[in-house]
Amino acid sequence: MTRALMRTAIAVSDAVRDARRAFGVQGRVVAALLALGALVPVFVRDTLVLDGLAATLYLALAASGLAFAVGLAGMPSLAQGAFVGIGAVCGAQLRVHGDLDPLLAGLGGAGAALLAGAVVGAGVFRLRPAFVAVCTWVVSWVFLLALLAFPDLAGGARGLVVPSGAALGVELTPAVHFELALGLIGLALLAFAALARGTLGAGFAALRQQPAAAGALGVPAPSLRLAAFALSAAIGGLAGGLDVQLAGIADPGDYDAFLSFTLLVAVLLGGARTASGAVVGTFVFAAILWLADRLGALGGLATGRLDTLVAAVLLLYVVAVGGEDVVDSSRRWVIDRLRSGPARLERPGFSTPPQGGPRRGPGPTLLSARGLTKRFGEVVGLEDLSLDLAAGTVTALIGPNGSGKTTALRLLSGTLAPDSGTLLLHGKPLPHGGTRTHALAGVVRTLQPTAVFGSSTALENVLVGAGLRRRDGGVLRTLVSTPRARAGARAAAGSARDVLERFGLGWAAERRAAELPASDQRLLMIAAAAAASPRVLLVDEPSAGATHEDVRRLVSILGKLRDEGLALLVVEHNLRLVRDIADRVIVLEAGRVLAAGGPAEVAANPEVRAAYLGRRHDLVRESR
Repeated sequence: MTRALMRTAIAVSDAVRDARRAFGVQGRVVAALLALGALVPVFVRDTLVLDGLAATLYLALAASGLAFAVGLAGMPSLAQGAFVGIGAVCGAQLRVHGDLDPLLAGLGGAGAALLAGAVVGAGVFRLRPAFVAVCTWVVSWVFLLALLAFPDLAGGARGLVVPSGAALGVELTPAVHFELALGLIGLALLAFAALARGTLGAGFAALRQQPAAAGALGVPAPSLRLAAFALSAAIGGLAGGLDVQLAGIADPGDYDAFLSFTLLVAVLLGGARTASGAVVGTFVFAAILWLADRLGALGGLATGRLDTLVAAVLLLYVVAVGGEDVVDSSRRWVIDRLRSGPARLERPGFSTPPQGGPRRGPGPTLLSARGLTKRFGEVVGLEDLSLDLAAGTVTALIGPNGSGKTTALRLLSGTLAPDSGTLLLHGKPLPHGGTRTHALAGVVRTLQPTAVFGSSTALENVLVGAGLRRRDGGVLRTLVSTPRARAGARAAAGSARDVLERFGLGWAAERRAAELPASDQRLLMIAAAAAASPRVLLVDEPSAGATHEDVRRLVSILGKLRDEGLALLVVEHNLRLVRDIADRVIVLEAGRVLAAGGPAEVAANPEVRAAYLGRRHDLVRESR
């Protein structure tokens, strides 16, 4: 018992220490504002004013929940008002017909919204953002029509009267509702901050910015997006389940599609990247509506549709100025102006990374392809490709544009399923299960275009890859911040920094990837892939747009990875790099293998010179 208590005390102490480290200036400011907000009922005695403030806080709670879907998962949901309504209706029914405790009724509403969010999320998480918005907008209308079609749910036009009550022996007055809503907002902010940090937060950010590149690194897009969407709906349902008890009536008109629209505008206005921004946006939006209403009244204007007009104008402003995050865009603009500009972005001079001793011979074959074939309608993308990738070797895949090189990489990485043929990993069949399945098996790919996660730092880019093999960094463990989750986060961050140093990018750890030179961005992509601890690394045109110095760096880095025992397949147009790094070269033409062998052997092949170069020069001479 004593040992168990000691372990618990140590775990709690570690958790407090980690929380203090993560609690930066912004966190302290938010905590101070929440503490000051808790004093409002002491100075404001007017019950109507407190009632209005509490209602606004519940609305802010729903908006902070929406930030999980929009800010974390990049899913612009227009169904949050429906989830608030589901929570309100269920909470009201549990109070009226179940005579349930007010808090339990609110939790029941959250549970119902969670289930609804999981169902809706399962239908939209694969869609692009614009289609997510359209589909969830339809969900909002379907919910409202259901309330009107079944008046027993919310009392029809007269609404459903909800009795007041006490929770844990405390009467739920407007002041108590105010404090309860404020406390729940604090918990929502902590939950958002927990998910937005570390490898999980890096994975969410990667999905928002470059879904294809995130998938290539094995980020579990379906589970992350679905979890964020369902959690967003649950928080909205909790807000609705408690707010309906503050209002004392469930009115179907309060949960129309306009509520979803205003919540999204509030989130985008305040900043979707933080839940605190969503809270601020709610109050800013409420203040703008109040001011517009007062001005309209002074001018003798009818204000019945003014809310809709103001919300639409604000949405246009947000999209035009900041896209999904006005606050974050403004903050970055100020920081960029305060910096001294490009001089601060200069990287240290390049030095060849230390080599690990004499080069070892080829190791065992790790990945084999046998008869891989892929057709796109009548077009042959790849036909009957067979190759072996051995540990400690570099295989170059070359050929004219459209010869099937990228198709080959997509088949090997699991992005595409072959029409025929098999993949063998360590001599055993590797079934097609998508990029994450292949990445977990040890086959990782970089993309052809420069696809770094530009708004994330270089360290966060590498954390995406480092998070692939974490077994203790799921959503639930991260939310409750278990000791194993914290230890895993520290280990992943240390590993990511080590990888940056190995690639000569340690200086850029805290720089946004978009600020780095193009050559460093390409190198960062390889670093992120290497952080996933692959056994087979598929690299697509790493020297695109590179200078001679950049190619020298690439040769050194790829050689180091080869010497560490990786099997590399490099798709490349730069023949100098191919000559300097490749142990074996495979030439494709029109989806078929034209030639294969050592660099010198392939260079001497007249068919290769004619098909690949289009003139009578060998590869080595052409590369000079």
